[in-house]
Amino acid sequence: MNIGMIALGCAKNRIDAEMMLHKLTEEGFTVCNDLSQCDGVIVHTCTFIDAAKSESIEAILEAAAYKINGRLKRLVVTGCLAERYKSEVLKLLPEVDACLGSRSFDKIIEALRAEQPYEEYKPLTCPPPEFDRILTTGNKSVYLRIAEGCSNHCSYCVIPSVRGEFMPRSYESVMEEARRLAENGAVEINLIAQDTTKHPDLCRFIRDIARIDSVRWIRILYCRPEEITDELLNTMAEVDKCVPYIDVPLQHASGKVLKRMNRTGDDRSLTDLIAHIREILPECSVRTTFITGFPGENEEDFEILCNFVKGNKFANLGVFPYSREEGTPAGRMRNQIPDEIKQRRADLIMQIQHSLLPKTNKPLIGKTLDVLCEGKRKDGKYYGRAYFQAPEVDGRIIFTADFPVEEGQFVSVLLKRYREYDFYGTATNSQE
Repeated sequence: MNIGMIALGCAKNRIDAEMMLHKLTEEGFTVCNDLSQCDGVIVHTCTFIDAAKSESIEAILEAAAYKINGRLKRLVVTGCLAERYKSEVLKLLPEVDACLGSRSFDKIIEALRAEQPYEEYKPLTCPPPEFDRILTTGNKSVYLRIAEGCSNHCSYCVIPSVRGEFMPRSYESVMEEARRLAENGAVEINLIAQDTTKHPDLCRFIRDIARIDSVRWIRILYCRPEEITDELLNTMAEVDKCVPYIDVPLQHASGKVLKRMNRTGDDRSLTDLIAHIREILPECSVRTTFITGFPGENEEDFEILCNFVKGNKFANLGVFPYSREEGTPAGRMRNQIPDEIKQRRADLIMQIQHSLLPKTNKPLIGKTLDVLCEGKRKDGKYYGRAYFQAPEVDGRIIFTADFPVEEGQFVSVLLKRYREYDFYGTATNSQE
């Protein structure tokens, strides 16, 4: 039986998809990339914001078309959209044959083999399923999830209702997977969770994963600002394999807006935090994200955000117009901002960020940095990432080399120029 999959959403969601793929192959199913040749299709969904929800529904309908134009007999919806809307998916989308909630994807075989509509929604208080994965991003740079869920309850966010409260994985489970990933070729391990910094063993993970000889880089993603402690920063400074990179979604800089978001801080305290990070980790690359047009955000609030971006010169930055989500406190707030204003403000933030690139990028020109090669382009040039670039979300290093370079190999690259977020250079020597 040929099974196809459309996997959407973040890296954390992808890990669930990778576990399902492993379970499918264990049970003798054939994973097929051509949906027209599939007997069953799994759509692993996201529902974080309206755009993600729309993308998930479009993917479901795209897959459903193969019931007419292909050989599709079984369509299964899994992931966050399935959890959020539960039985509504089967009622509103009759093309769907089965629906599995966020903690129920271990039932994927039963859902595919059932002859009748099938549903399973385990309580979000249940531990999430854990089993082996088929890596979809290659085996060199890998994600390692250290916790599930989130207990912060930001007023705009549906994550606690679709992924549950924060639930850390055990130290033993995380380390076992880290060793297995390393044995299978991983040289970069990216620690992820909805709230990575909340895990009580985070610093221990950094130190102990660094003791795995074949691992060269450890990267920490999704840090909560108030949980970035001196212990974490000092651990990062002391452990050479932990790259000086912090992804800290700040969401805003106006204290009034942050309070309505059910978050803490303001432009002064967050500026102090970033300065403190850079004091302990002078080479640290700080990445962040912001939301524009949150309910009640006035021109003064937006000006605070603009000045904050100008003053702190982030290496990488993302910005999203506020998405009004049903069932959230923010969705019920007054003073909702018109879509065109939300988008205009998001565009202005990105224009400011773009104007700051000379100040953040020029100091890197002329430096020779370690680069993890990720592949070779058709024009013969290689591409990869330096320490200040996380997989998938940041720019790349594009470089030439007068010796062969393999995917997953580290090389020293002299940076010569940049274009927006991408850098161009020449490999000076191979490190492996």
